[in-house]
Amino acid sequence: MSWQRTIAIPALVKALQAVAGEAVYVHSRPPNTLNPPCLVVLRPTEVRYDEVAFGIDQADISVLCVAPADGEDTADELITAVRSAVGENINLGGAVQVVDDQAERNWRNVNVAGVDLLTVEVALQIQM
Repeated sequence: MSWQRTIAIPALVKALQAVAGEAVYVHSRPPNTLNPPCLVVLRPTEVRYDEVAFGIDQADISVLCVAPADGEDTADELITAVRSAVGENINLGGAVQVVDDQAERNWRNVNVAGVDLLTVEVALQIQM
């Protein structure tokens, strides 16, 4: 199985939405504007072809957790939701061989379209 964003990302979004619930919107790609709380599946930072074996690729991708500017607790809850989603469904319903949470990084306050937000990334590695 080789990296196919059109298969992996919808499966990841479905797993995230199942854990995050209706109050948290899950974006399958970076939108023009954000309303917290939400999760955003970012574009891959790197895809390594034939990494594990011939035809088995690994992709590094992050999920951006978006909370209000003073929402450290909300950000923590979103991080937990992402980690739970991939921990409970490590093959995303058979769409990938394995997805693994690797790290939490880049806590920062940002302003998007006049809205102050707190964002943090959960780095994932997807093998397919």
